[in-house]
Amino acid sequence: MPGDAWSKQPFKALYTAFFVLKLIILIPLLFLRYSVRSARPDPEWSLRVSVTGGIVREVFRYWTQTRATMMDSVEASHRKAIGQFALAEVADASMYTGLLTPGTTKPAPVGGLWFPGPPTQQTDLRHEKVVLHFPGGAFVLAWGTAESGKDVASIMAQHLKATRTFYAQYRVSADDSTRFPAALQDLVTFYHYVLSLGIDPKNIILSGDSAAGNLVVGLLRYLEDLRHVRGSPQLPLPGGAMIWSPWVDISTEAGQDYIKSRNSEMDFLVPSLLQWGVDAYFPKGSRTSDVMPFISPLHHPFKTSVPLFVNAGRNEAFFDSAKAFATEMELDSNRVRFHASDLAPHNLVQSYKGLAMEHQMEVAIRDARDFFAQAE
Repeated sequence: MPGDAWSKQPFKALYTAFFVLKLIILIPLLFLRYSVRSARPDPEWSLRVSVTGGIVREVFRYWTQTRATMMDSVEASHRKAIGQFALAEVADASMYTGLLTPGTTKPAPVGGLWFPGPPTQQTDLRHEKVVLHFPGGAFVLAWGTAESGKDVASIMAQHLKATRTFYAQYRVSADDSTRFPAALQDLVTFYHYVLSLGIDPKNIILSGDSAAGNLVVGLLRYLEDLRHVRGSPQLPLPGGAMIWSPWVDISTEAGQDYIKSRNSEMDFLVPSLLQWGVDAYFPKGSRTSDVMPFISPLHHPFKTSVPLFVNAGRNEAFFDSAKAFATEMELDSNRVRFHASDLAPHNLVQSYKGLAMEHQMEVAIRDARDFFAQAE
């Protein structure tokens, strides 16, 4: 089937029926296969983790083939989340400069969810500690639902002592108007929104997983550029940043790069999803030397005074690149902490409850908490 024909009816309905039938057959076979510990991708993995990995890979393949961005699900979740949803309006034009200057891609209002709820006029903002978290999705999948955000917010409140988490859904790349730098424009919009509430920037922790870890790094680079090159005082630096399983090594051959990565056969991602992501996200035309550090930050370290916490699972394909990025950033005299989570596949912060890896998540977030405390 040529192009993205599976994303259009009636082919999408046919493919969906095939997918459902395949899952009905596949799930019992996965349980049977992985009931033998030696047959599991990692013999130390539980049956639950091993089976979940097989199912998740199939779901990712389905979404990729049908080009299902899941943004409709996010928007529906936002409409239902009365008392939690907030819309971040576009900031002043001066906030979007350099690579973020509006062109084909323009800043747009974007929404997110507050956990447990937004600050009110009665809130004492002096005591607020806010995590601004961006979910991943290979730049093309939206994860900003209440169901996805509650587990992230829960761990942030319990162990990082965050009073609130804002779970922010940037635009995914669906057409030319949402390619790079649209998502990065959105991160600036969200950050400006949180600052506009009067929260002390030192009490704001940026957080992002997978592709959104990449975006958080891009936001830090942009803020430092504003601060040091343009001397803008309008967007002060946050108190810290956390990136979880960050996708930091990105090329136009992302699918093949993933296949060549250590742990790719056991991890939960699939090459076709990553290839779809870069094809949709990369800007059209030339990739200049000023653009590529924002798209693929590995081998492009920069100086920042913001403490940076980097987490990666030892069983994920992004482990080596995430660790290498942390090392490069640390060599630039930055305050960096790299934390390796035993047995974890990709994106522990989003999947820890579903995989029964609460222990690994608690160890990681406590390490982040201690790191930020030491950096104060």
